[in-house]
Amino acid sequence: MGVFLFRYRNVILGVTATAVGYCAVLTPHTVLLKKYRNIMARYQLGKEVPLNSNVQQQIQKVMNDLKLPDSVKNIIKPFSVSGFELFHAGTLNAQYGAILGMPINLTSTPEEIHENLQIGEEPIDWTRYDAQIFMKAVMLSEDAQKFAIAREILRLQAEEPFLNSFELALIIAMLWTLYNVISYRFKLKDNAIARRTLYTVFILFGAALWFGVKDYQSYQLDKENDKILCSLGLNYIKGGQEFYDKTLIRNKALRTLLGSKGKGIYTVYGNEETLLRQKHLPFSYSKDFFDSHLRKLERTK
Repeated sequence: MGVFLFRYRNVILGVTATAVGYCAVLTPHTVLLKKYRNIMARYQLGKEVPLNSNVQQQIQKVMNDLKLPDSVKNIIKPFSVSGFELFHAGTLNAQYGAILGMPINLTSTPEEIHENLQIGEEPIDWTRYDAQIFMKAVMLSEDAQKFAIAREILRLQAEEPFLNSFELALIIAMLWTLYNVISYRFKLKDNAIARRTLYTVFILFGAALWFGVKDYQSYQLDKENDKILCSLGLNYIKGGQEFYDKTLIRNKALRTLLGSKGKGIYTVYGNEETLLRQKHLPFSYSKDFFDSHLRKLERTK
């Protein structure tokens, strides 16, 4: 009876852990999406900053270029976010939808950015050379803006929240089953130290496995999306080349503007610093990819 209860409890714990893992990843992109949006939105005088009609029209143009059906267009809700990075969350599930965050360099004039931008609590000294370089780098042409928006929409179409949550749940279920098989096989039921050690090892291995799979998929998705965007024509190729070139320049400027903190975020080449994880394709790789496509087009002229 005691063995039966022990196994039954382990089954319940395993099912619970699997469900919690699945929901922990997916919940911010579904039932808590509105709260997630409220956290990320840009506010001014206590009110969310609305997108102007020009930005809205540009997003619609990009959606048309991507040949999105109306059912998908209506699900994606754009809004303003702080910072200089586009943002996306949610899924293409009609019940919860998806959100597309537009940064200040795509929604504000250079004068507005120049007047309001701060680093930490301090206004930027615009007489600095790196500050001037930064300002030029964040202002994108229409082609580069459309490329950046299309790049983010393609990430939304990949439905990563569903995939990541399913993979985490699968890893938890597999490792929990393996943990119990080993515990039963080597009779660890009454050996608390051995069980805790094994449990800790499995948690660390599971986390490393999930982050590794998740990052690999994100890395490959970046490569695939760059290829898709190249197929949209010359304007998107030029836009991609400019987007990645200016992103590298911007990051190199931020590396010095942010002081010691900047050196921990960006490399001297403008890529993101990585330690154990490579979450995205390095910007320099993507820039080289679009550079090569532009050179090929120039040779064929």
